[in-house]
Formats: sequence, structure tokens, C-alpha cells
Amino acid sequence: MKIKFLGGAEEVGRLGILLESEDSKFQIDYGVIPEKPPMFPLPPEDIDGLFITHSHLDHIGAMPIYYQGGGVEVFATEMTANTTRPMLNDSVKVTALEGYVERFNRDDIEKMYTLMNIAQYGRKIEYMDSEITPYSAGHIPGSTMWKFVNSQELMVTGDLYTRDSKLLSGAKPQKAENLIVESTYAGKNHEDREEVRKRLRERVGEVVEHGGKVIIPSFAMGRLQELVMSLADLPYRIATDGMGNLITSIYLNTPGYLRSEKEFRKAVGKIKEIRGRKMREHLDNIDVIISTSGMLDGGPVLSYIEKYVNDPKSAIFMTGYQAENTNGRSLMEKGTINISGMEVKPEMQVEFFDMSAHAGHDDLVRFIKDCSPNNVILCHGENREALLEDLANYNVILPYNGKEFTI
Repeated sequence: MKIKFLGGAEEVGRLGILLESEDSKFQIDYGVIPEKPPMFPLPPEDIDGLFITHSHLDHIGAMPIYYQGGGVEVFATEMTANTTRPMLNDSVKVTALEGYVERFNRDDIEKMYTLMNIAQYGRKIEYMDSEITPYSAGHIPGSTMWKFVNSQELMVTGDLYTRDSKLLSGAKPQKAENLIVESTYAGKNHEDREEVRKRLRERVGEVVEHGGKVIIPSFAMGRLQELVMSLADLPYRIATDGMGNLITSIYLNTPGYLRSEKEFRKAVGKIKEIRGRKMREHLDNIDVIISTSGMLDGGPVLSYIEKYVNDPKSAIFMTGYQAENTNGRSLMEKGTINISGMEVKPEMQVEFFDMSAHAGHDDLVRFIKDCSPNNVILCHGENREALLEDLANYNVILPYNGKEFTI
């Protein structure tokens, strides 16, 4: 089997993996790095099938390029299929607003859906020369590890989380001779999730009780919904805003993917959805606002921060990965953000709560060992070498974008 990365080999984001066997050429993901402007992967190649691990833009953001003029069969879980469309449509909207070069349009997105095949966890798909089975990756609802079996046996994890959260059950190892695994947090472990959640709840209470507002920038998919489940039972008035509201609606209407749909529906029923400018301007009856974008590069969250930027009683609580050259990274490293073209240093309290949906170092090592692979291909990370010592008994391959290799 020949393998080539069109992106995401030695970096976080714009993942695109080509798998070529004797009779077929498949691709897993085709995403962008969400910089300004977005960084695209290497040009598309002729393929026989496209497999989506999940619907974050760093895994799907370039996918409609494959559907300009032609197109191939595409495979995804129902949840991933349902959440991919709004994410890509929003990407087209942002491209137009920012004046970036348009790489695809809404017609290309819709053409992709004419070739969409819905996959179910644990159910084999026979396609071309392979038996292909999807398994939950534990990252966000619908996220998928794809296992390919032909003359070789290979599994691609996509983004991976192995522990249970309020929203999802963690990914379970699957035996595979060859394993392509993400390494976003190689060399770093996460604080215990329940401890983080407890600390977040305590700090929310302290800020609100002292007369401040809590602004929580959040990714629309997975993170906002987990935050809702983590905070909804507090005796405070909590609201959500941005695309996360649409994703929440999709989660509610696509059964079979959440750890407890009953608990999720109960939590959502306790919070208020903010829709439109008029509601955003009347926040006297709101204590906590969870809003996109999670990296502070757009979305309603900037308007909330601007409103309370000089209030030292209020707080910004960050909960997720902040890519380079984003407002969120600037806030975490320099204490400043760009609002309406102005560099601003908020007087608000700024704190970080690690609620990552990526496996930490020790969990990655444990997962890899439990899969019992012969070959381990590490990707989607900037510090992959940190895993080498703990994987000394395996044949570890560190691929690079554009360089084909064979297993």
C-alpha cells in the first residue's frame, strides 16, 4: 500500500491522506488550516472514494474542490454528513465576507451530497477492493476511525479522544496491522476532565457572584454542547449564540451518537438561545454566554468581549486549542486581541480550562499499544517525536506532506 499526505502530516490541520492499493485509491479527509486566509492542502489527485473522519474544517474545509466538474463517492456517518453542510456553507460565507479567493461554492457542496453514502459504526462496507469499517473516534459526535482491509489492514483514527466526557463515550482500540494516528498532544497530558469541569463551574460561580459576566468562546461542534451539559444545572442564566445553536439542533435530531440523549436534551432545555442583534444587545438577564468562534476569529463572541472589555469583574474563559495566528492564540500568549481592526488588551479576567477533545500523550500511547500494530504512522502534530521513546518497540513512521511511502 502506498500512502501520501496532502496535508496534516507534520502539522495540526488541513489533513488529507491518500491510500493507494493495487486496485483502488482512497482519500481520508481534505481540510484547511483556519488561518487568515485559510491554508489549503496540496492539490487534489484522482481518487476512487473519499472518507470523512469528522466535520471540523481542518478535516473537511477543502473537500468540495473534488466536486468541481467531477466527483467521487463520499462516505460519512449520518451525524458527520448532517453537520458538514452548515460548516462548509459557513466557510463559503466567510470567504466572501473576508474577500479571500473562492476555491469552491455552494453548488459544489450540494454536488458532494448527491454522492454521499451514510455509514454506521461497526457495519462493514464493501467498496472497490476493500472491506471498510467505521468506529467511533470519541472526538465529537459522529467522528470516525476508518479501518480498511484488503491485502493490508490499516486504520486511520482521525482526531481521537479515548476518555468518556459528558457528551460522548471514548474511542475503543481496534486491532490493526497498520495504524495512522493523530499526535496533536504528543508530549503533553491533559488535566483530569472532571477536575477541569469542577474548576470551571467554581470560577463561573465566583465571577457571576461578584457581578461579572462570563464569556466562553467555543467551537460550534462538540465543545459548545459539552459546555452546556457541564454548566446547565448551575443556578445562573446561561445562553448560547452563533452556529453552535444550529449544531445543537442537529444533535437533537440525529439520534444514536450521544452518550445520553436524554441528559443532553434536559441540559439544552435549561439554557437560552440568543438569535439576532436585538437579543445580543439586551444581556441584563444573562450571566454566562457560550458563543462561537472558539478561536476568537469571528462569530458573535467578539461583540460580547467588546461590550465587557473594560470590566475587570467579567471574564473570558478559553477551553480549546488555539491555532497559530489566531486571535485566541494572541490572547493566550500576549493578552491582546484584535477587535474591529484595533489591537485591544481586555481588562477582563482571562483563564484557560483544558477541555480538549484530543487524546493526551499517555492516552495515545495506551491506545496505540492496545491496537497491536506493526507499523505506526504519526500525523496531525507538531511534536510527534515526543512519542518515539514510548513507542520504541514499534516501527514508527513520521510522514511529511507530499512525500509518498510504502508499507
